[in-house]
Amino acid sequence: MLHRIHNKVKKAYKNVASRNNLTGRKRRSAIVHFCEKVGLVYFGAVDQHHDDHHIIRGLTASTSHLDEHYAVGTYEDYDVSLVHRIDATEDAAGKLHSHSWVIFELKLKHSVDLPHIFMGAHEHKNSPYSKLFSTHTAMQRVPLGTFERYDQEFTSRYSLFARALYFIQVERYFTASITKVIAAHFWPLSVEVCDGSVYIYADNQQVTVRLLDTMLKNGAWLAKQLDEQSVTLN
Repeated sequence: MLHRIHNKVKKAYKNVASRNNLTGRKRRSAIVHFCEKVGLVYFGAVDQHHDDHHIIRGLTASTSHLDEHYAVGTYEDYDVSLVHRIDATEDAAGKLHSHSWVIFELKLKHSVDLPHIFMGAHEHKNSPYSKLFSTHTAMQRVPLGTFERYDQEFTSRYSLFARALYFIQVERYFTASITKVIAAHFWPLSVEVCDGSVYIYADNQQVTVRLLDTMLKNGAWLAKQLDEQSVTLN
């Protein structure tokens, strides 16, 4: 089945590329311009099965995903990777559902032992992130408010998800003051913390230099907050 999905992803990608050639050129132009602006090294399309490069993992990684516009570098002393990724899932009826993401990965310095955390919209059924909850069935919504009251702007937009064992730890890192800034500046981006990295996701959005700037700056800010919290708490 994976081989069939991979072939369908390739076919869907080619169909989308042919229909939206102008959109594809604009996306490439924005990413290349952004990489030149912030000093990332741009590699273009990469093959996870053959090319020798650091694969951006997290919840969107699969055996069938296709990566283009891959770039790496440093920003505010953080190791950064960037990619535009497409993938597809097949439902019980054999219908293909395609998804696309722009993803930034920032390697944490002091918070490498943080548990797996996802921050996204409340409803994840049939979303581009639904695979996370089918793969990691123990992930649950964190009941915020153990230590302090959270701003309504954050709680109305976002939920934090983790295993119940780590609920308290998640609240200690994603404090009310940090999530207040997130509510004001991150929406509608999603965030994953996994295996010593922070992943910033934009799904099915028009790729512009402004979007990329926002994602990278927000990602670096959040990575710094988590690292500072790690030093303080430990």
